[in-house]
Amino acid sequence: MARYTLKSYCGSKQLERFDHRSVDKLRSILSHPRNNRAGQTGPFGEILEHADKFEIYDSQMERIFQGNLTDALNCVGGLK
Repeated sequence: MARYTLKSYCGSKQLERFDHRSVDKLRSILSHPRNNRAGQTGPFGEILEHADKFEIYDSQMERIFQGNLTDALNCVGGLK
């Protein structure tokens, strides 16, 4: 079974990294509501750090995807 690494970013700052995950687990992580908050602000208009860019790497750490949440979910759908 192939394993992948998922990195999430807010701008250029890396927020999270998930190593050695299966395709099903990547889909589960990306589908979580916390990842669908890009661009939201706090109650007083302050900027909050939410993931707006995602990268997926294969087991050899070759980047196979870079983009937004919707495109990441589409990419995961095509992985084995």
